Amino acid sequence: MRTIPIRATLGSSWREIATRPRLLLAAKAAVAASAAWLLVPLVPFADAKYEYYAPVGVVISMYPTLARSAWSGLQTLIGLAIGIAVGLGLGIEMLILGVPSVVVVGVVAGVGMLLGALRVLGVGRDWIAITALFVLLVGGGGADDYSLSYLINLGFGMAIGVAVNLLVFPPLSLRKASERLSTLRDMVAGHLRDLADAFTHGAQGSEQLDVAMDRLVATADAVRTEVREANESGKGNPRGRGHRGQDEENYGRMRALERTIFFVRDLADVLATLEHVETVADPSADDFSALARRDLATAIERTADLVATPKGSEGSEDRLIAADNAVELLVHSLDEHAAGQPSAVANDLAATVALRRIIEASRPFVE
Repeated sequence: MRTIPIRATLGSSWREIATRPRLLLAAKAAVAASAAWLLVPLVPFADAKYEYYAPVGVVISMYPTLARSAWSGLQTLIGLAIGIAVGLGLGIEMLILGVPSVVVVGVVAGVGMLLGALRVLGVGRDWIAITALFVLLVGGGGADDYSLSYLINLGFGMAIGVAVNLLVFPPLSLRKASERLSTLRDMVAGHLRDLADAFTHGAQGSEQLDVAMDRLVATADAVRTEVREANESGKGNPRGRGHRGQDEENYGRMRALERTIFFVRDLADVLATLEHVETVADPSADDFSALARRDLATAIERTADLVATPKGSEGSEDRLIAADNAVELLVHSLDEHAAGQPSAVANDLAATVALRRIIEASRPFVE
């Protein structure tokens, strides 16, 4: 089994930490935590000895996007309220009734974990059991005052966190997502060219191509996540005004690339099958096979050129015409020989279908 060097792992982790968005988030969390600690003495109805929960609330609510900060903060407050209800309404009442503390702790923890299965609460469900135990074990005889202070101070910290996230460079990653989509587009086009080259030289179905395909799919998954986060970063973000068109364009490009990758994989399977098809007993079979191989490789290359074309770039319509013509030429060659031996060109025809689907996925961005 292949092992990953520790030095390489640490280097990769450091690069993730040292990214600009992460450093900005850390700086905002530091500012917000300090502000919460400075201002929390002014908060009414909360016991001063529990003021340390305010900076904790900041950390709980600090997410890369403004929408997630606000939504997660709300979910957490609901989870805290449910946890307090469990700790007070169940745990403390059981102690008053004389139930042994060891039993009460177990029951409160178990009920909190059961309620944590409520997916509708999102991140808030993780706080139900924790809060219930805090109320029971930390609050003790003053559980009512503790619960109120706990909820108020945490809520105050969350509000500070969301406010800082809103006022200090609220993140907007639409441009970054667009750049990542362009990188993915170039990877798809490059893989198509590799398929054409491998098919020309009889190397289709190699392990190298399989690894490249897996890497392409993994990259597409990562880019899909970035596009979704970019969309989220624009919600409620004053910097997102006027960028709605870019958001919709990113989603359209992502859907088109996902369809393209699907048919690229289908095309790769067809080409691998063609490598193993035996030549039919026909005097002209060898000549036709060479002609079909040349036309199919050309069609793949022209389609790759089309996929690689940025939206609105000069010559994009010419590339679209070239791809259409290359596929039409391939189909014409196949039609001439299909009458006498339809089964001999079945896989070639399947390849043309995949190429047509890829062209159609790219068409809206080049016409």
